[in-house]
Amino acid sequence: MEIEKGAFSLRLRNLVYYISRYPPILQLGVLTALILISMGFIMHLVEPDMFPTVFDGVWFAIVTASTIGYGDASPESVKGKAIAIVFIMFGAGFMTFYMAKLASTFVVKQGSIGRGERGYTRSNHVVIIGWNSRSRYTISDLLANQPERSIVLVDQSLTENPLQKEGIHFVKGNPGEDRTLKNANVEEAHTVLITADQYKSELEVDMQTILTLLTVKGINPTVYTIVEILSPEQIVNAERAGADEIIESAHLLSTVMTNSVFSHGISTTLLEILTHLKPNQIDFMSAEAFSDDSFCDVAQRLNEKDILMIGVKRGEELVMNPSPSFIIQPDDYLLVIHT
Repeated sequence: MEIEKGAFSLRLRNLVYYISRYPPILQLGVLTALILISMGFIMHLVEPDMFPTVFDGVWFAIVTASTIGYGDASPESVKGKAIAIVFIMFGAGFMTFYMAKLASTFVVKQGSIGRGERGYTRSNHVVIIGWNSRSRYTISDLLANQPERSIVLVDQSLTENPLQKEGIHFVKGNPGEDRTLKNANVEEAHTVLITADQYKSELEVDMQTILTLLTVKGINPTVYTIVEILSPEQIVNAERAGADEIIESAHLLSTVMTNSVFSHGISTTLLEILTHLKPNQIDFMSAEAFSDDSFCDVAQRLNEKDILMIGVKRGEELVMNPSPSFIIQPDDYLLVIHT
């Protein structure tokens, strides 16, 4: 008998330890379930005629604790009524406390999510670092063209999620710190886009961008990274830091402005072209299958497949609309638009 009591005590302690590892709301839920089951078992023992099964007793306990009862079953003996009175006084209060605790936990959790205090646990998502007009438009376009792709916004200045209704997960913190990027689950991200803070000096902004890039690559060396650089002098440093793609926004905008000076209205046309192109519609394709063919011949063959070739990338040089006799080399890449 002593051995059995010792074994039972050990199992009970193990159960308590196991439950204590879970969040308080779950512990409270387990305790509530144990109380209801125990009450049902007691009512079954005390009133076997009224509650022929333990399930009937548990049903009575749940109805009594959550409401005032349906009246279809109630204890008849003095002992059963006394137990029911005690349970009504304390059980209903306990259930009310549990429901209030559950609701408050949900509210607190939602609040912490809105404030960017919760980490992201899914994978294959896009991490966008920095909140500004460019990241806002980027997120809008991603949602329109790839609604199935999850997006995580990382920013230090925001106090709450500006796009919570759109389903964007927000992580607040310094993107140059491991903890912040790990909360954004950079380890399992598909792409990381680092935007520039244009309210600081170009050098300061680019240094912060490169620091963030180094932190990202330190956590996940294989993730595809796109960085926005303001000054051309820092492009080489971004390349050294491991950037897979660099967007020199100042150069890009100045090129558009220059073309607008010579061709009035061209900026609107360029914007419309980029806006109407769908993701993956403009792309580079390998030229290995077209080696030693002329640009004209390759363009005609691709045109039969509803593919428009507009340029050739050879090494670091992009040749737009080359001459018809331009010979394609096996290491070239063809700039094409899929219809």
